[in-house]
Amino acid sequence: MAITSMSQAHTDRKRLLRLSAFLLATSLLVFSAGCAIDLRSVSENESGAALQGRVRGGQQPVSGAAIHLYAAGSSVGSGATDLLAPHAVATNAAGYFNITGDYTCPTPNTQVYLVATGGNPGLATGQTNPALALMAALGNCGSLTSSTVIQINEATTVAAAWALAQFLGPGAQIGATSTNSTGLANAFAVAANLADTSTGLAPGASLPAGAATETAKLYTLADVLASCINSDGGTACTPLFTAATVAGIAPTNTLDAARNIVLHPTANIAAVFNAAGAQGPFQPTLSAAPHDWTMSITYSGGGLNTPGDVAVDSAGSIAVANYFGGIVSKFSPTGVPAAASGFPGTGLSESYGIAIDASDNIWVTNQQSVTSANNQHKGSVSEFSSAGAELSGYGYTSGGLYYPIAIVADSSGAIWVADYGDSSATLLNGDGSAVSGSGGYAASSLPFVSAVALDSAHNAWFAVQGGAARVTPAGVVNTYSCCGNPAGIAVDGTGNVWIADYNGSAIDELDSTGVLQHTTTLNSGNAGPRAIAVDGAGNIWAGNYYGNSLAELSGTTAAVTSPAAGFGLDAPLSEPYGLAIDASGNLWLSNSGSNTLTQFVGLAAPVRTPQLGPSVQP
Repeated sequence: MAITSMSQAHTDRKRLLRLSAFLLATSLLVFSAGCAIDLRSVSENESGAALQGRVRGGQQPVSGAAIHLYAAGSSVGSGATDLLAPHAVATNAAGYFNITGDYTCPTPNTQVYLVATGGNPGLATGQTNPALALMAALGNCGSLTSSTVIQINEATTVAAAWALAQFLGPGAQIGATSTNSTGLANAFAVAANLADTSTGLAPGASLPAGAATETAKLYTLADVLASCINSDGGTACTPLFTAATVAGIAPTNTLDAARNIVLHPTANIAAVFNAAGAQGPFQPTLSAAPHDWTMSITYSGGGLNTPGDVAVDSAGSIAVANYFGGIVSKFSPTGVPAAASGFPGTGLSESYGIAIDASDNIWVTNQQSVTSANNQHKGSVSEFSSAGAELSGYGYTSGGLYYPIAIVADSSGAIWVADYGDSSATLLNGDGSAVSGSGGYAASSLPFVSAVALDSAHNAWFAVQGGAARVTPAGVVNTYSCCGNPAGIAVDGTGNVWIADYNGSAIDELDSTGVLQHTTTLNSGNAGPRAIAVDGAGNIWAGNYYGNSLAELSGTTAAVTSPAAGFGLDAPLSEPYGLAIDASGNLWLSNSGSNTLTQFVGLAAPVRTPQLGPSVQP
């Protein structure tokens, strides 16, 4: 039945349902205490575009559900405003709703989302399900048009909850600080990759060609929610609410249950899976419980060819170095390649390292120099604009560059490079000129240097054979023993240094003075961690090259908080090499074994990008 051709009887019914929905909205138990509806007047001459859609529990229409159009708040997980209050909107007998000039967009770029609560999912007349709470992430308020048709169901709810996990609070509250509007907007866009709000199906129409999502896992989670949605909210919801109970606090509605699951992806895995019961309305689904409830999207294209390190710019775009092909790959925050075959560079050759500076320019290490004029140099550094224009010609070769393997950009504009060939460090100005002299710093003092990170004092920390070394901008070197064969290094906000020991399959923590604090073995010594990063909450993340997985450690205790074998065993990881975290809380891993890029959706605490020193919250 088309909404635009409703009979007058249906129109009259809609008006009655609007009134009843308003009364219902003030008393629904679906929202936690302190999340009351904000009653605010709406200027009719500034009203937003008409919207229409339908609410379903599985394939069952939900009548009498209260419709809330929220604008995201200005605090993380709180402060959202219901733009329809006090103009209540409800679904009709077939689950349809119609919003006609009942709201005002705070700004065109305000992120908005729909939430449906309560209603009758096919029960006897007069019954409702107070535990029903479904969501659809819409995105920019100014992009909504009168032709926008929205489906709200369990699949759109799972997509929104997972993509917006780092911004979602209890009671359907989504919010981000004013300094992270980009991260929030990108998270809304990723939700559209997971599920399509115009059809209610997965994956979304915006998913790039060649990308792969864990659709069966998403539909399994949708069926888990459907077991409670299509009920009166009583005993049928007990398996879900019990499985989604965290720290003794049980959810009382389906959206809060989804939130608990996504934020605790290893809690009660089998119980969550079993909560789906018999065959549900969404197919295909998993035949057995997964390793965890993380959600991934794997992207291809963009010229990926044995990809190396990964970096994120201020817009949330992802840049990737490639060992072969002489190109730099770049992807939008939703995985769309900026160039089908990547950005070619005359100076690119055997590239592993990549960094992005404060101007969003891309810096790439080259183990080999390209031109005969530079054959006396063993390697170079290339610089590209954010649009992919090569700014460095055949590459910068000063400062003692010698088989450079890793690179970082400092907030001061300086560029630090790890030189594997002569065990040294190179420091460049932002124009590629040398600070570190013709031979670099610490020549032969950084054995088999493999990675570099910065502390808050602008010192560079290098992972070297047997330990780590700190080099000041003036070239003063201190070395520290700790570990076997490090491959990655990161510095947290308190100055602690975290090292991925590739051969030892361990993560080592040094304090800011270089004293070893912890050594944590991963996956019984079979992980082979290579890349390592710190998220905005101080959690430690490492990509396991051997284990094809992702490890998480507590930044406080250095204890492993991921499963023993790591997160992501359901994702198509293949020899992950590089790792970066964006401002939406997505983790990005380059798969050197399959020429792909995997995004773990909303798994980490957001980080300000580009990263120009220790990780900080955006």
